Amino acid sequence: MEPFLIQLLTVVGYQLPELLACGAALALLWMWALPAPGRTLALWGTGLLLGSAVLRLLASVFQAWNIHHMPEGGYESMQGLFMVISALTMLFGLVSSVGLVLLAWGAAKAMRAPR
Repeated sequence: MEPFLIQLLTVVGYQLPELLACGAALALLWMWALPAPGRTLALWGTGLLLGSAVLRLLASVFQAWNIHHMPEGGYESMQGLFMVISALTMLFGLVSSVGLVLLAWGAAKAMRAPR
């Protein structure tokens, strides 16, 4: 089996639980949650979680592809690109944190709403 395919499957396998959980949460909120004061916040938060998970997956796949197709110069020639990818991954983690806060805030508002 080609080494890049093995690393690609590893990267996808690492991100898959988060992607599935975010997709299921978004579907549940979209289809089953009754209109409540915090529903919109929860939808936005879950959307941010899902979006950042997808972007982290794409960044990881791009980094793995670059590692396997590295030019002769080695790591030194790719150091700037890897630094940018790492910074983007940290930014996606920050977006994911904001999404989690929005989800929790929306859930708290919905639970406090009078019935």
